[in-house]
Amino acid sequence: MHLHPAIRRILKRRGIKASNDIAEFLSEKPIRTYDPFLLRNMREGVDFILSAINENKRICVYGDYDVDGIAATALLVRALRYITDNVDWYIPSRFSEGYGLNKEALRNIADSGARAVITVDCGSVSSEEVAFGKSLGLDLLVTDHHNIDGRAADCLIINPKQEGDPYPFRDLAGCGVAFKLAQALRQTLSLPKDMLNDALDLVGLATIADIVPLVDENRTFAKYGLKALNRMRRPGLRSLVEKLGFAGKMISADKVAFIIAPHINAAGRMGEARDVVELLLTDDKAVINRVTDELIAYNNERKSVQEDVFENCDKIAARMIKRGAPICVVNAGDAHEGITGIVAGKLKEKYSRPVIILTNSASAQDSAYLKGTGRSVESVDMYELLKNHEDMFEKFGGHAMACGFLMKAVDEERFRDTLIRDMYVLLSRSPDILDVPVPEPDAEIRPKDVNADFARRLRALEPFGSGNPMPVLAVRNLIVSDLARIGQGRILRFNAGSLPCVLFRRADEFYDTLASGNPVSVFGCPTIETYKGKQRMQFKVEWVLEATAQPGDFDRNCTNEGFACSL
Repeated sequence: MHLHPAIRRILKRRGIKASNDIAEFLSEKPIRTYDPFLLRNMREGVDFILSAINENKRICVYGDYDVDGIAATALLVRALRYITDNVDWYIPSRFSEGYGLNKEALRNIADSGARAVITVDCGSVSSEEVAFGKSLGLDLLVTDHHNIDGRAADCLIINPKQEGDPYPFRDLAGCGVAFKLAQALRQTLSLPKDMLNDALDLVGLATIADIVPLVDENRTFAKYGLKALNRMRRPGLRSLVEKLGFAGKMISADKVAFIIAPHINAAGRMGEARDVVELLLTDDKAVINRVTDELIAYNNERKSVQEDVFENCDKIAARMIKRGAPICVVNAGDAHEGITGIVAGKLKEKYSRPVIILTNSASAQDSAYLKGTGRSVESVDMYELLKNHEDMFEKFGGHAMACGFLMKAVDEERFRDTLIRDMYVLLSRSPDILDVPVPEPDAEIRPKDVNADFARRLRALEPFGSGNPMPVLAVRNLIVSDLARIGQGRILRFNAGSLPCVLFRRADEFYDTLASGNPVSVFGCPTIETYKGKQRMQFKVEWVLEATAQPGDFDRNCTNEGFACSL
């Protein structure tokens, strides 16, 4: 396969070396997918569904209030409707019920007449709730993708991360697991191919939005999902895209992650997400117009509230950092809990240290409890940091980069002091864990090779995301000109040699280096941007360093390494 040496170098660094793996990774029509019956309990899960239908039991699909859970709910409801009309869905409230299965919801589901519950994107460790559901006469099947770190629910579980599961790929999104269940149903009953083809936009949307690694089978889902999204055959998504001003424009992974997904998530953050499932299922124009208008209003409200909460939390975090705190534990009082996770993430990016935001629990009438949400830097495992003090929590869950919990308000000061102490211990062992590392480039490339043609070739590596980030290329020894601040000073535009460059993050940090007049090295990736109907290449800069090598050293290094020569 004839590849630009820099692209071959990028693939090699990502472990993609064999010719067949390279061809699969770059293919417009990837074929990497697996037999759904390799998933543990899949055959029993299909039997569970067919038995419920044969016994005329009403089925309820129980999801989550984020994009992954909403899309998985819509996908499985639609798949089940190929074989029964006796199906409904339930999405819990973030505010009154919280994430995952809860007993009151199961009681309501049982009272509504349902007798079989299938979870999507949740339920693996809901042992108490599953036992309660059984006591109400409910049969339960869990489909999920979260880690099973605790006592597994005593029911059928389809989850590639459960112990001993032979499935070849563990990192499916919740909607990906639901898709595999639909795939198994189609194979068993010889249902039409449209059952799966019409669901590709949903599984692609969820796979990109849930930040699972975009490799292996997820890459197949993402690529075919983007193609399906761009065909815009789902009326609800088409209406949302049109109202967001993207009608007729290419829907990329970036647009999914940063525009479409936040609007869908806004329903669960600011209101209730149940209606979004209807949006993904219905052809009713009145319903579509109402729900899409709600999503845009919710997202606008979310951004406004988020700005206020960020400003208030930032003041508290800045005071903590000024006093030397290596972790920020911020009490945001009655701040809207639907956006505290986003704010924690933004503060984590700004200050390069773990951030936890506490809010008053809306469901605790006596204000005896605080809800917490946290985001961490890559060098600090937040889950392990908090799990060491699990006795402080009424509820606790998460992973290395994020957490959520419920704790008694009286323990706030002890909690904060304990985490600060633990972080100092970590810093004593590894003093650089909070330092922002200079990115290691995937390849080095000469300025003359950074052009629109090369940028288009890089598109074969898309979609970018978790597990397949945008490549980082180093271009050395460049003189900066035409440096300008735009976007209220938060964005820098400049020319580095002949390269038109834009820097979206860390403008204050890199401004002096760029303005010094000395040669610099820029780290980033060339992209093709469309402006007023015309395409142009620009180099999206992630990092800037003062150049230390002599002009001739770069050419000599490139020749020796052999990954920046012209084709």
